[in-house]
Amino acid sequence: MTASSSDAPISEAAMSEATAAAMAAAGLVPGQSPSPLRLPDTAIFARRAARLRTLAEGHAMGDWLRFVAALADAQAAVAATPAILPPEEQWAADLRALADRLDTLPGGAREALTALAASDADTLEALAGRWAGDALEDGDLAAAPFLAAAFQTAWTRHAAALDPASVTTHATATACPVCGGAPVAGVLQVGMESGGLRYLHCGICHTAWHHVRSSCVACGDGKDVSQRFVEGADGTEANGAVRAETCDACHSYLKLLFLEKAPDLDPVADDLATLALDLLLGEEEYRRIGVNPFLAVAG
Repeated sequence: MTASSSDAPISEAAMSEATAAAMAAAGLVPGQSPSPLRLPDTAIFARRAARLRTLAEGHAMGDWLRFVAALADAQAAVAATPAILPPEEQWAADLRALADRLDTLPGGAREALTALAASDADTLEALAGRWAGDALEDGDLAAAPFLAAAFQTAWTRHAAALDPASVTTHATATACPVCGGAPVAGVLQVGMESGGLRYLHCGICHTAWHHVRSSCVACGDGKDVSQRFVEGADGTEANGAVRAETCDACHSYLKLLFLEKAPDLDPVADDLATLALDLLLGEEEYRRIGVNPFLAVAG
């Protein structure tokens, strides 16, 4: 497989002009959109589990996708219970609740989770700090997916309970307005209200916020942005629902998912299932904007 470019760049105008033109054409006011913010619901975990199992069929990463689906099943159950602490503290309690529901994991994974859930508060805080700071050590990697699942559970429950009017965002925001997380992907919407608009999706609390399509999420450039995709053996696009939006000004990229092509897509799940695109772009030395919480590496 190879990475190919689409025939035309996303924009030929400079960022400031392109941003204003795109928003005006869509009838948007700066800082607003038909729905500038989309808060999650905790049912997202059950939907993700189903999507992951669909994607796992015949996939080279099928075992990993099914493992994350099992985590999502447990997350759905824990997220349905009320929080007793703010998310910055609740995640540790959610971690232990997840451990109680994940008793059928393979031996090595179960051992890692049991040890993690039994850790004292100082150990957990230190590990969480390394995870949040992209500074995981080799010995942390077995625990990383469970830590990610706990943070997702606590922050998604929190985000789902918010009043949208209490959250401020704008159409060029690069970080989640709820938890400050990086986007895991952008999703191109369909429908009368928001068709054609791009929403960035947080990989932690699952909040989505509108971001103009005409500029790079990382640097704001609008001249050197294009779309790349994985080309199959027959020379056609391997997965029409997922492309990468690349910027040659800062050499970064973010995946763009198309709801029109896959109405049941899930940003975290579909990002995981298209790791081949990340690998190809990595070979070309593009730097990814944000990370998938279930693809942690030692740093």
